[in-house]
Amino acid sequence: MQNSKIIFISFVVVLGIALAAVYGSKKVMASEKHQHEDDHVDHGDHQSEAHDEHGHEHGHGHGDEDHGDEGIIKLSIESQKLGNIEVMPIKSEPLAQKILVNGRIAQDVETVKHVHPLKSGEIKESFVNLGQSVAKGTRLCAVSAQNSDEIMEVTAPIPGTIIAEFVKTGDHVDTANALYTIADMTRLSANFDVYEKDLAHVKLGQKMMVYPMSYPDRSFPAEIVFISPRVDESTYTTRIKSLVDNPVGLLKLGMSVRGEIEVVDEASYLKVPADAVQNVEGTSVVFVQTDEETFEQRKVDVKSKTSKEAAIAGPLKEGEKVVVAGAFILKSKLLESEMEHAHDH
Repeated sequence: MQNSKIIFISFVVVLGIALAAVYGSKKVMASEKHQHEDDHVDHGDHQSEAHDEHGHEHGHGHGDEDHGDEGIIKLSIESQKLGNIEVMPIKSEPLAQKILVNGRIAQDVETVKHVHPLKSGEIKESFVNLGQSVAKGTRLCAVSAQNSDEIMEVTAPIPGTIIAEFVKTGDHVDTANALYTIADMTRLSANFDVYEKDLAHVKLGQKMMVYPMSYPDRSFPAEIVFISPRVDESTYTTRIKSLVDNPVGLLKLGMSVRGEIEVVDEASYLKVPADAVQNVEGTSVVFVQTDEETFEQRKVDVKSKTSKEAAIAGPLKEGEKVVVAGAFILKSKLLESEMEHAHDH
């Protein structure tokens, strides 16, 4: 009995010590966890402050950078001279478009004169040759009048080219015989085929320029005098006829030619040299000088463009100075500035 009591008391003491040890261990772990959380919060606060400070400084640094307004280019006068940059005031003009056609000089001429003798007789002498150009009054031949000693001179009634000769020396002729045919080659007919889609822009009296294949660098003014009422079903073209000036006789009958019919638009557009219009990221632009060292990009709508000039519309005023030489340099500067701006961000 006594031994059982001692054993029970010993068990209670050991149990108490064990419980105390477990409780103490949990308390230490809780304390360490709390300390760790405090340290983490502390560290986070420091990181946040550091980040805020760094972020503030970084943001401030970007805010101080100045890339200029979009589309504005600064270029010193010296750099403009080195780049051969030139400007000129723009002006508004009606837009003239061209219809291109192909054709030929007609085989017949507009003004032809057949030369007859005044009396019957015999050709005593001929003074001209086939194909020769003559002035009005030029001696063509001499005719000995029949039953008379009279010698008659036949002269050219009009200036032109002798395109036919029907007699030779010794031939007997009468007033019904044509001796020569003279054609006025200073104005010839030319026939062209115009596509049906272009007919609405072709009118009688309209001006055009004619270019012979033999002389591609020479141009001859012409005027439309006839438009056929028929459209060819196989080619969808209509035949037109024009009178072409041929003052020095370069154009020949049957010669191949091409034509440009000028169509003037009622609306007026600003005209600039073709090189003044630049393509920036798929958009047509010109550069306007706003002061001595400042240029501004302006988006434009190109209505018509050839190798030499362009007709444009857009936020431009007549008289503003547009860069007409060296525009590519300004385009390069603009793209360079945009790339630097994109890199910084």
